[in-house]
Amino acid sequence: MRIRPAVATTAVALALTLTLTLTGCGSTSATPEQATTTSASASATASTDPAAKVRAWAEAGGSDSLGTLVKSLGQVEKDSDPVDLAALQTSCAQLTADVEAIAQEDPMPDDKLAARWKLALDHLGKSASACTVGAASEDQASFDLMAAEMSIGNKHLDAVATRINEIVEAS
Repeated sequence: MRIRPAVATTAVALALTLTLTLTGCGSTSATPEQATTTSASASATASTDPAAKVRAWAEAGGSDSLGTLVKSLGQVEKDSDPVDLAALQTSCAQLTADVEAIAQEDPMPDDKLAARWKLALDHLGKSASACTVGAASEDQASFDLMAAEMSIGNKHLDAVATRINEIVEAS
């Protein structure tokens, strides 16, 4: 039996790109008074400017969610090559938990982004679940499902990165 979980590295690279793009969107330290004024001003701007909405989402925890996703995907990738079934079971279970937690957070502020982000999380979650089963039972069919779902999730994650870039570059 060949046990070969296939983890596409594009998800890690794309999520890292998103994290870097959104991290650079501007968090600065300020006094409480400045923060209140800046927050009120940012709220007014964010209500009309798509890029400001994305930045506000990133600053309200979106960047942290992307960082968590990057970390989890990176660990799955690490545990996949060379294959370490015990570690892979743990990292895939962690990815499942992280995806479930991220899915409960505030949606992205753009309808297209939100739809693609949801699809990315759904497929990455299915991939992680299949990986956990495959690692526990050494089941190649589960690893094949993992790879297929990871590929679909990566495509949606790529679309998220493209849309964020479109929004940020248009501002």
